[in-house]
Amino acid sequence: MIKIDNGSARALISVYGAQVLSYQRLDQNEDMLFLSQQSEYAEGKAIRGGIPVCWPWFGPDPKGLQRPNHGFVRNHFWQLAKTEAISEAETKVSLLFNESFKKENTWRQAFMLMLEISVGPSLQLKLTTYNTGDKPFSITQAFHSYFRIGHIKRVKVLGLEDCEYFDKLDHGTQKSQNGAITVTREVDRVYTNALKDLIIVDSVFKRRIRVSSPDTSTAVVWNPWAKTIKKMPDLAPIAYQQFICVEVGNIAFDLIQIQPGSQYSLQADYSLLPDLTD
Repeated sequence: MIKIDNGSARALISVYGAQVLSYQRLDQNEDMLFLSQQSEYAEGKAIRGGIPVCWPWFGPDPKGLQRPNHGFVRNHFWQLAKTEAISEAETKVSLLFNESFKKENTWRQAFMLMLEISVGPSLQLKLTTYNTGDKPFSITQAFHSYFRIGHIKRVKVLGLEDCEYFDKLDHGTQKSQNGAITVTREVDRVYTNALKDLIIVDSVFKRRIRVSSPDTSTAVVWNPWAKTIKKMPDLAPIAYQQFICVEVGNIAFDLIQIQPGSQYSLQADYSLLPDLTD
């Protein structure tokens, strides 16, 4: 683990999976991120919560080869490349992953990944994919962020009004979002044309979390609710009340092709807007 404590915030980062597990600004009583207390910290297992890195695919194995959901880099150790004190209030950590560190033999592309994590007044992530081979390859990817909330029934998500989405719980049927997103049952949706900042409004913790990703147009909103969570041993039965996943990335049909010698970056900024009481 990498533990950060600076003039703005505290954070915990797992070198396994390059996964931010905790981020809490010093002026906040609650962590921004949700981390399951029943996560199994074992090699080959994904950590449940924080911000997992999904790469080089999001969701099930696109080729049906029984490879892990959401890719393989979240299930392996990364290499610490660099740490920097940008200022007393901002710390930057860079983590590296390439084919010489992986154990998968079903992804045959030459590549390198660099994840830069900046912990300051906001939490910033930048995942850069380098094609180090002589052939182009395509990826989907995402930051699978779990946000800690006061109660799922008292949260809404803004910024996806009037967007089209694919309802994964209804055979991928395309639908249109009407107004703000509220959650009263299991939700698993892939939104397209998500061009605005996404804002999680939490009336229990009286805060607003802003998710910004300048170069992406797809987003996912997910919560397993009471029935599905019983099938997930790394989550407590009532944990669905305590988190919502609002994810940004290049998801589903938003394939990114990277040419030899080229690179592509996925960026996200997670920040807190002034409290609802301000």
